[in-house]
Amino acid sequence: MKKLLITVIALSCFAFSSYGQDKVEKQIIGKWCNPYTYESTGELKGFEFKKGGKCSAVNIPSLDLKTWKIDKDGYLIIEGFSKEDDGKVEVYKTRERIGKLTTDSLELVAQDGPPRLAFLYLNMKSIKKLVTPEVAPDKK
Repeated sequence: MKKLLITVIALSCFAFSSYGQDKVEKQIIGKWCNPYTYESTGELKGFEFKKGGKCSAVNIPSLDLKTWKIDKDGYLIIEGFSKEDDGKVEVYKTRERIGKLTTDSLELVAQDGPPRLAFLYLNMKSIKKLVTPEVAPDKK
């Protein structure tokens, strides 16, 4: 009986952690843009996370992103290629901890510190409500 109870507890822990990761993966799908770039230039630049682990850059021609995933430790991993000004193509890979994720914001922690280094992205659906650009964006 004791072995059965331990097995049930262990499987429950695994199921709950998997459920939490699935929830984060569903919540992260969409376009996420840098609010500081939008505020200063009116440009929407960032990432688009798609179902099935596909990824692309939003208005960043130097990045040819391919895939994304969240590992078991809660880190977001993005992979693809970076194109340098001289035409050289290099492998691009990031691994950043998801510090906070809501329907409107995504905080990625690149370094816990000191000093702490984090990047903030806002959901493209809400960035225009939350941030006012200092420069009027080009009307095309």
